Amino acid sequence: MHKFNPEHAHNLNNPRRLEYEQPDTILKAAGVAGGMVVIDVGCGTGFYTFPLSALVGEKGLVYAVDLSGDMITLLEKEMEKRKAKNVKPVLSKEASIPLEDKIADIIINVNMLHEAYDRDAFIKELKRLMKDNGRLVMIDHKKEPSPTGPPLEERISYDEAFALLKKYFDVVVKGPSGDHQYGIIAMK
Repeated sequence: MHKFNPEHAHNLNNPRRLEYEQPDTILKAAGVAGGMVVIDVGCGTGFYTFPLSALVGEKGLVYAVDLSGDMITLLEKEMEKRKAKNVKPVLSKEASIPLEDKIADIIINVNMLHEAYDRDAFIKELKRLMKDNGRLVMIDHKKEPSPTGPPLEERISYDEAFALLKKYFDVVVKGPSGDHQYGIIAMK
């Protein structure tokens, strides 16, 4: 099972990443808007967290969730620099995120599905956090060679991810993504 090594955190905010993955464009296409409560699951150092913070604005809130205390520490340092007051870091376990039921308008999950030990439990936990009219935006690496990402044999194909989400959600459609990724939007 491939888990991201925090020693490589500097790669997460590499400006070259913007060449093939444009969070602002992806998040706007996913419907993120002012005043929303959004959960960024697997936030890392904040590559999506800070664009989310700008999009939801002062009246919105971003819960930045990660399994790694090291990543949360790096995120908090960046929050101080950016004076991000609408971001709340949350240290969690994979299928046990310490937040209330039905609080999220949108959950963003980027490059994380392939890391889940129990994918069914992980998806059920994300669904628990979604409001009844909420959306899950799942983005992960395509199961094909690319310049970045986990080992090819550890990646989850679009069809596998789509089938998994279809087990738990009423509506599952293709969503926005970066050049080397696929995107899926799931709704209750």
